[in-house]
Amino acid sequence: MASYGAPVWFTALTTMQKGDLQSIEKRAMKIAFPNADYSEATTLANIVPILHCLESVAKAFFISNFNKESPIHHLIPEVINHTYNTRNASKPKYKLYPRTKRFANTLIPYGLKNFLP
Repeated sequence: MASYGAPVWFTALTTMQKGDLQSIEKRAMKIAFPNADYSEATTLANIVPILHCLESVAKAFFISNFNKESPIHHLIPEVINHTYNTRNASKPKYKLYPRTKRFANTLIPYGLKNFLP
């Protein structure tokens, strides 16, 4: 159920909120597998740790909506095309300048920075 809205809210979680989610999962694993540590319990339960799962859901959502046919593609900023050579020309630059850290961690800026090849 947590993965349903994950593409929208996961990237904006604070470190403390991510820790709280992981803490809940650790407690649940301790109840289900009292003699196993967290990583062993997730392996026994055949589940992916929640933070990895939510990030992969957010990444899949972002990548699937990056194509031009997507209804939300218009939200992705244009690529800046320079006619001159820059030092970090390996990744395309987008016309997006987040003024706050909170906005920089929302889906589109976070996805442009972390999910694209």
